[in-house]
Amino acid sequence: MSERHEEAKAKRKKNKRTAEEAVCEKPEGLPETAEEEEPGAEATEPEETDQDKLRELNQRYLRICADFDNFRRRTRQDQAASYEEGVMDSVRALLPVIDSVDSAIKASEQWETEEAREIAAGIVLISQQLNESFRKLGVVEIEGEGSAFDPNVHQAVMHIEEEGGPENCVTEVFRKGYRKGDRVIRHSMVKVVN
Repeated sequence: MSERHEEAKAKRKKNKRTAEEAVCEKPEGLPETAEEEEPGAEATEPEETDQDKLRELNQRYLRICADFDNFRRRTRQDQAASYEEGVMDSVRALLPVIDSVDSAIKASEQWETEEAREIAAGIVLISQQLNESFRKLGVVEIEGEGSAFDPNVHQAVMHIEEEGGPENCVTEVFRKGYRKGDRVIRHSMVKVVN
């Protein structure tokens, strides 16, 4: 029995040794602990990754800021353009009224009675108020009689030949033209000397 007893004892000892070895072995697929790593081997990699992430986030932040600045600039430009278009549309709607007031002023020059002249003075004041309102909006009348003909702002409806007079000069304005800044709202209808 002693042989068996010794064999059992040897088997237990062997099993005990294999159990201790199993505890010391590293399971496959699990990361190594920091104690077993070489110092500095993988420590720089996470720092580079963090630096890359920081750089990427910073670039995204700068792009978003630039996009927002562009959006604000475009919005301001769109608002300014919309305002300009609104003013020009309003002035275009009022131009027939101004033409009627100008015609009334021309016709009033022939009136002889005192009452008619008082009415004409009132019409002139209305015309001045309209012109002042236009000036506040930045709308100005295009130069008329005596100015050089400019096809960009004048529409020639009559040409006359006159010797001794200046060439390409506006001699009469049939319908006033207006502009806001560089943009023409309506061209002046004029008679031109060739």
